[in-house]
Amino acid sequence: MVKADEIEVLAPCGRPCDIMPVIDAGADAIYVGLSGYSARPKSSDFTAEEICESLPKIKAQNKKLYVAVNANVENEYISDLCEKAKTLDKAGVDAFIVSDYGLIDLMCKTVKNASVHSSTISGTYNYEDVKLLKSMGVKRVILSTDLFVDEISDIIDNAGDMEYEMVANGGICFNSNRQCLLPHVGSNEGYTVFCQKEYDLIKDGQVLGRAKRIGSVACHMHRDMGLYVGMGISSFKIEGRTNNIDYVLKRVKSVAESKRFVVEHADEIAGMMHYVRRQG
Repeated sequence: MVKADEIEVLAPCGRPCDIMPVIDAGADAIYVGLSGYSARPKSSDFTAEEICESLPKIKAQNKKLYVAVNANVENEYISDLCEKAKTLDKAGVDAFIVSDYGLIDLMCKTVKNASVHSSTISGTYNYEDVKLLKSMGVKRVILSTDLFVDEISDIIDNAGDMEYEMVANGGICFNSNRQCLLPHVGSNEGYTVFCQKEYDLIKDGQVLGRAKRIGSVACHMHRDMGLYVGMGISSFKIEGRTNNIDYVLKRVKSVAESKRFVVEHADEIAGMMHYVRRQG
């Protein structure tokens, strides 16, 4: 039997005013970016002060708050990051989502109460990655977005003593998140991911036509949530900190509906797993 508290709907927030609407839409946990240390523009991040101010109302709803630290952090900023992490840890954040292996190790040694989650940007492709991360103190692995179902199943079968999360709704890169050479540009309140744009094909100054965008369309993996729950994934992340609140709420409600369906039809999961794992 699958219980509701065994499945987490993890939603993004880009502004403090978005927190309560996202919770009301069905989120079990919220993740925000720490300003200056997040791979998103500052306009969609929270300062350490804003995170501390937001915590009481999140905790009052019995929900969790995770802080993303997934930017490239240079040497000169490590001390500042550690001090902010200690402050947020004492304030009561539930986890830090970290992408850099060195910083993952450092954060595991720095924070005393919060968990450390390995970001999808870390690139977890095999169970040896998971075993290494566990030895460092990581409590949850957010799987790489370019894994196939059988690869995910193989990882969890061989390194099952770990919490697993997947990006279940929103932008999924067809390539390794760590090796993207296309620019991600923020301008004032705007944010452009170039692979999601259409292009003009130009030869000798003449426009030949429109080119299709490189990036994949938004995924809705949560519609097969029962399959992933059966494999051992417990958290389903919605992508979109830079998007407007209407975009986010629509997706939170959709993933929450999938969760309700799985809880109500938990006895069907074994059938869903038939084509993923050999029985007996």
